[in-house]
Amino acid sequence: MSTAPRFWTKACIDAIAEAFNSSPRFQRAAKSFSETLILRALDTPDGDDCQATFTFSRGRCVSHEFTSAKAPSRMRGEPFDKKRALARSTAPYALWVKLDRGEMNVAQALVSPDYNIEGSKLKIMRYVGVLNAMNAAVADVAKTY
Repeated sequence: MSTAPRFWTKACIDAIAEAFNSSPRFQRAAKSFSETLILRALDTPDGDDCQATFTFSRGRCVSHEFTSAKAPSRMRGEPFDKKRALARSTAPYALWVKLDRGEMNVAQALVSPDYNIEGSKLKIMRYVGVLNAMNAAVADVAKTY
């Protein structure tokens, strides 16, 4: 029996935040990255919508927060505050699993009709290297689906 947390649970998000700070690849890519990212997974296996907010200062994850609510939750209709975060990405749980397993890369996700990203596309595109390194750090975290 695996003791690894299931993807998109609080325990998994906590492990992911630690992975950002311990991943040499992510630290190299994100050394000048000081932004907040909001990620949302809809319709998890628990029947929840989940949101993870990560705040970075020079590549270090200095804070993170996890919230969840029964789907379809009120968070689906909440407006995005671009003053609060660089970007907010929303996708069904199944798409996040594809990203995590390497069945889809960040560029493919960005053009997928099932993946919604809010925020300045020009600013976001400046950080594609950081996003790819972030995806790799997340994929390296032991987890179940």
